[in-house]
This record gives sequence, structure tokens and C-alpha cells, in this order.
Amino acid sequence: MEKEKYLQTLSAYQKLSPGLKSYLKITLQETVFDGLEKISASDTSLGGYCYLRKGSARLFLYDTESEQEVTILFLNSTQVIPDLQPIASHFKGNLFIEFLGSSTLFFIPEKHIANLHKLFREAIPLQMAISAEAWAQTINALSDLKLLNAHQRLNKLLDYFPNIFNVAAVKNVATYLGVHPSTLSAMRTKGIKSR
Repeated sequence: MEKEKYLQTLSAYQKLSPGLKSYLKITLQETVFDGLEKISASDTSLGGYCYLRKGSARLFLYDTESEQEVTILFLNSTQVIPDLQPIASHFKGNLFIEFLGSSTLFFIPEKHIANLHKLFREAIPLQMAISAEAWAQTINALSDLKLLNAHQRLNKLLDYFPNIFNVAAVKNVATYLGVHPSTLSAMRTKGIKSR
């Protein structure tokens, strides 16, 4: 049943051929991460076509100059995590995924990715569509920093991720929203869209 949800999620990006579906089902692996466990985006052990079956995560950049973490995206269960290996070396810092609670991840092992791309023409456009969605989310978050005030950004995040404060540290939510943690705490105390 869970494998079918995985395939349905990938099918939302583009139609998958029966052969590709079968290949994905056969090669699909599962791994469990503990809460607050971090992995580097350049870590090849994740493979590709990663799907957050259970739990939540955040994508963040550790800036080596300022020694600060900057949250880029929050990910909910049933979301596909884009392939971050190709871009990991282009940052002024290190890119990580942190699992915010006990999380289960489906993925295709690295040893199958090249073969997958060789056998199925639609695999590369699928990977590109997944990356495009992540880019769109990132660009939307960046434009929100310029176009919306802090209250609007918080409300938008709560619409998307209602339990964010149950799983993520206030300082991590604050870096995503572009505010100081004490400002975010004050906003929450005043009851901005409390849930």
C-alpha cells in the first residue's frame, strides 16, 4: 500500500510507464531516521527519488563563515525530496537534511540510478520535475520574504505545516521566516493565528 502511495506521488509529476513503475517497486528501499538526525546533502547513501513516507524534515544550509544554520525548506510526510547532490558543492557552506522526528524515507539506491536513467527515458524528466518543484518552493519562500510581512509569512507557513512548532525548534522556524527567534516568540505569544 505504501509503495502505491509512493508511485502515485511520483505519477503526479508525470505519467510513469508500467516498466518504470515495476523497476521502482523492485529497487525501492526504506530507511528510518531518528529525530534530529542530520545527513549531508552530498551523502550518496540516500540514492535518489527520495520520498518522506512518515515524519517531517527541514533542508538547511550551515554557513561556515557565520557558523549559522539557515532553514531553506520544511518538508512534510508524503513529499518527495529533490536530488541535492548536484547542487551541494555550489554553496558557501554545507547543505543538510534534518529529520525533525522519527521519520521513514523511501529511496532508490544510488547503484540503481544510472541504470534507471539508461532504461527509462522518462526518469530524467521526472527527476527534473521534482527539482523544479523544490526550486519553485524556494523561490516562493524568497519572494515571500520581500512581499509579505512576518505575520503573513507565519500564517502561510502554518497553513502549509500546522504542527510546525510541535516538530521544529523556534530558532529554525525563525530563520525560515527571516525573523529573530525572540520576535517569533512574541508573535506566537500574541496569538497570531494560534492553532
